Amino acid sequence: MKLVKYLTLAFFVGVAVSANSQIFSSNIVGYINQPLFAGDNLIANQLSNSNNTLNAILQSGVPGGATFTEWNPLTQQYLPVSVYDINTGWSINYELDYGQGGLFHSPVTFTNTFVGSVWGGYNGIDPFVPPLITGSGTLLLSCYIPIAPATFHDVVGRDPLNGESVTLLDALSQITTTTTFANGVWNNGAPVLNIGESAFFTLVPEPAVFSLMGVGLLVLAIVLKRTCKRIEARS
Repeated sequence: MKLVKYLTLAFFVGVAVSANSQIFSSNIVGYINQPLFAGDNLIANQLSNSNNTLNAILQSGVPGGATFTEWNPLTQQYLPVSVYDINTGWSINYELDYGQGGLFHSPVTFTNTFVGSVWGGYNGIDPFVPPLITGSGTLLLSCYIPIAPATFHDVVGRDPLNGESVTLLDALSQITTTTTFANGVWNNGAPVLNIGESAFFTLVPEPAVFSLMGVGLLVLAIVLKRTCKRIEARS
């Protein structure tokens, strides 16, 4: 069920958003009670606090020994793991902002409360227009605002291209599912995210990028050809 596709500035809607999480708010500032399961959880922070570090957003009932890491899209691998100590907090105080995802591992199931305000790019009245993701490769992404189900377009800001895929994690069962877009359809069902979730999106460069690359290579070839002719003429 699409719960809060169009939020209002006056209300978030204080009802259950899924079988596992709830949203409550009196205005643009609210909180989300988010269940985090024993094992791996691909999480999102969809209510920005003034301080979006782990010590600010992941502290209510977090068990000792829990870990968190983020994905580096440049190296295509995880960053060093941060470990939670109930006395000192997180060993690496990463930030988790709108649109980002993170891998949280918990030794037990508990509920974390995310508190903050909705992404400033959404006024709560007009239809949600997500920021366009321009990168390619594998990215760990989430929807900027807490809506469910959040579609590929809600997360990436455009429709999928052939060859793109999404890998989802069911935190309750610890089962991952990958679905790939080809010839206008998803081979394993259209991917959607619940509130507070992120997923791995493998994106290909858009056709316009390839066109620009082609033009650039053509110009380079012409310049090299003319340069070679000048060198030959001089010799």
